Amino acid sequence: MKRLACLLLAALALAASSCGDERGARIVLWHSYRGAERDALQAAAERWNARARGAGEPQLRLVAVPYEAMVDKISAAVPNGNGPDLFIFAHDRIGTWAEAGVIEPISYWVDDATADRYLPQALAALAYRERLYGLPLAVKCTALFYRKSSVPTPPATTDELLTMGRALTRAGHFGLGYEVHKLYFHAAWLHGFGGQVLDPSGRVDIATPAAAAAADFARTLAGPGGIVPAEPSPALLSSLFNDGKLAMVISGPWFVDEIAKGVDYGIAPLPVVSATGLPAAPYLGVEGVLVSARAHDKRAAYRIAAALTDDASAIARARAARQIVPNLAAYRDPEVARDPVVSAFRGAAERARAMPSDPAMGSIWSAYDRALEKVVVLGERAPGALSAAHGEAERYARAPAR
Repeated sequence: MKRLACLLLAALALAASSCGDERGARIVLWHSYRGAERDALQAAAERWNARARGAGEPQLRLVAVPYEAMVDKISAAVPNGNGPDLFIFAHDRIGTWAEAGVIEPISYWVDDATADRYLPQALAALAYRERLYGLPLAVKCTALFYRKSSVPTPPATTDELLTMGRALTRAGHFGLGYEVHKLYFHAAWLHGFGGQVLDPSGRVDIATPAAAAAADFARTLAGPGGIVPAEPSPALLSSLFNDGKLAMVISGPWFVDEIAKGVDYGIAPLPVVSATGLPAAPYLGVEGVLVSARAHDKRAAYRIAAALTDDASAIARARAARQIVPNLAAYRDPEVARDPVVSAFRGAAERARAMPSDPAMGSIWSAYDRALEKVVVLGERAPGALSAAHGEAERYARAPAR
């Protein structure tokens, strides 16, 4: 019995020591990547770990967390001193997490050389109230996919888009498809007509003449006699595109995986809005590496974030996973420059506008989506529908938290 007790005590001591070593000698990173993106991230982690062994740096441990669970897990774990040291997530939550003390500002570690690696709008997307909270890993935005058999040259302006689309629209066939009722996809037209959803001070700014003009344009595209199919779900759009019944689609890099083999297609930036001369500027989403406010070694966590987002890592990820990386140097790499998908979305990203990360956006998405449906489907006048959405968003934003 005495020997058994000693063995148990030794085992407990060893377990405690192992736990302490793992936490003390490792930086833990949570992510939701799958497939090629997961493999590329794993390769980057292995490169860091190989260098770290001889440099006295902590090892990096990756933990996969389902995307749909990430927000709740981060929001619950970090304030209680748990969770990861680093995590990868889209930038639109930064305002909420910064206000809640979930993420650590990293501005004081970022020098000019590091900042100059990235597209300026990608880095700016990770800032909130003049403090930087992450480094950009990948970017996403929408662009125009087109079947070359129907559209030899993509439209440069919205007037050309309408002319081409009407010529290609007939029974069962459509010129253009996109999720017309969603602000995310509509934002390109909104910006192209000179509108916005938040003013520079962060106040809701929905009911403007520019926003009404953009909503009216969406009705021209998708209302009666338009060129967009009714109820344009992602599944319907990919099916029609693959069957040759849809000439053009507005979507993001994820749409590439939906295109059937053998379909000859191209990708172009969205056209210039003829009425204003401004480019249709889609929302830019940025996946950043964020440092937890409760990271046990914040400086080491930052060094790892910098390594995962440096130029060499970006080139490797663009090659292996076709990620649209924000690093300017990556596009000077011959293999990356030859990739038509990566290069096309890099061009689209140049025109894109960072999606707001202000917590006020939580009050806007659904209200704006309903306004678009009222205008496009029900034929309501745009100023009235947008005014109602503005009021709804403001009431929601002012409501006390529960």
